[in-house]
Amino acid sequence: MKAKTKKRFILCLLLAGTVLACAAQERVQLKIASLAPARSPWDIQLKELAQEWYEITDGAVSVTYYDTNSLGGERSVLQKLNPPRPGQKPPLDGAVLSTIGLNEMAPAAHIYTLSIPFLIRSQAELDQVLDTYGGTLLQEFDRAGFKVIAWTNVGWLSFYTKDPYRNLQELSAIKLASAGLDSPVLGEVFRAAGLTVENIQSTKILQSLKSSGGVRGFSAVHLYAYVTGYYKGIQYALNTKMCPVMAGLVISNSAWERIPEQYKPALIASVERVKQQLNNSLDESDALYVSKMEEEGVTMINPTAEELSAWERDFSRAVEAVNRSVPDAFDMELFRNIQTLLREN
Repeated sequence: MKAKTKKRFILCLLLAGTVLACAAQERVQLKIASLAPARSPWDIQLKELAQEWYEITDGAVSVTYYDTNSLGGERSVLQKLNPPRPGQKPPLDGAVLSTIGLNEMAPAAHIYTLSIPFLIRSQAELDQVLDTYGGTLLQEFDRAGFKVIAWTNVGWLSFYTKDPYRNLQELSAIKLASAGLDSPVLGEVFRAAGLTVENIQSTKILQSLKSSGGVRGFSAVHLYAYVTGYYKGIQYALNTKMCPVMAGLVISNSAWERIPEQYKPALIASVERVKQQLNNSLDESDALYVSKMEEEGVTMINPTAEELSAWERDFSRAVEAVNRSVPDAFDMELFRNIQTLLREN
C-alpha cells in the first residue's frame, strides 16, 4: 500500500472511530424504578412514555423500568439512586416515587403537607396549589440532586379494613399496616393521629391480612388496592376524597444532564400529556375500581354529610397533635397558606 493511500486509510479509520464514539456517547440508557402495579393505567402509560422518548430522540434515549418491590421497596430504591462508592455510577438513574419516597428524598419539601386530610378536595384544587407553590417544593428536590420531571395525584387516600367503621375513633381501634419501614415519619404521623399501626413491608400486607394475629387493614388508593389484589383481604373501604396521594417521576440531575438539550422540551411535553391523561381520567378510574371491588363483595363506606363533618373535625385536631409530636412532618406555614389560597378561590 502506498504511503499516501495508507495515511488516508488510517485517517478514515480514525474519523470513523470518532463518529462511532460520539454516537455511543449520545445514547442515554435510563434505568428507572417504578412502583406502578403491572398492567395498571400508570404502568401502561409509563411504557408508552418510554417508547415516545425513544422515538422523540431517534433512539438516543431509552428507558428501562424496574419493579420497586423487587428492588426492596422505596427506601432501597432511594439508596440505589446514589453512587455505591465515590466516583461510581448509581445503579439507578431515576424512579417513580409515591408520597413516601418523595418525602424521604427531599424531607425539606414537606410533601406530606399536600396529603393532610381534607385540605385539598379535588384535582382542580391540587392543580391550583401546585401552580402556586410547586416551584418552591421543586427547589428542594434540586438541592437534593434530583429533577422532578412530573408529579401528580394517583388517587384519593382510603382505609381498607376487615372491620366496619364510621368515624376516626372506630378506625383507630383497627390495626393498620404502615409503610414505616420505608418512611419512619409516616408511621409516627399515623400514631400521633391516634391510629394503631404496624410496620410491614408492602409485599407482606396480604399475608398479614390473612394471618389471625396480623393487621386488619391498610391505607392506599382504590387503583392500588384493586390491581395488587390487596382488596381480597378486606371487607370495608372508605369512599370519599380524603386527600390526594402524590407520585412523581424523578431523575437524578446527573442523568438528566446526559440527555442532549435539544430533546428536553419535547420529552417534557410528552410527560405533561401523559400526566393530563391520567388526571382527566382519575375520577372515572376511581369509580371503576370502586365498582369492581363492590362486585367482589367489598362494602364501601360512604359518609353522610354529618359524618363527613365529624371526619374533618377529628382530623383537624389530629393535625395539631401530629404537629406537636412530629414537628417536621408538615410545613404548617404552607398548610395555612394553602388553606387561605383555596378559601379565597
